[in-house]
Amino acid sequence: MVIIFCTGEWPFARTEDKSVPSLISTDNIKTAVGIDVGLKEFLTTNTGETVSVPNFYRKSQSNLARKQRKVSRKEIGSNNWKKAL
Repeated sequence: MVIIFCTGEWPFARTEDKSVPSLISTDNIKTAVGIDVGLKEFLTTNTGETVSVPNFYRKSQSNLARKQRKVSRKEIGSNNWKKAL
């Protein structure tokens, strides 16, 4: 299903899939896995495996701040402003 919105100058199209997936029979399930989602560790399984929290924002925070400072010194819309982006 495709939905098209026309707001202002630009049309916006969005696709939606509203089909219901088929259920898996319980005969095929051999084992179960427990997953705990937390703040200190991203997730922990019932076997003790842990996945650390992906800190994408914190890793790139200083680089982002430096680029924002460079852009803030430029005149909006100028070629130098576009290059700083």
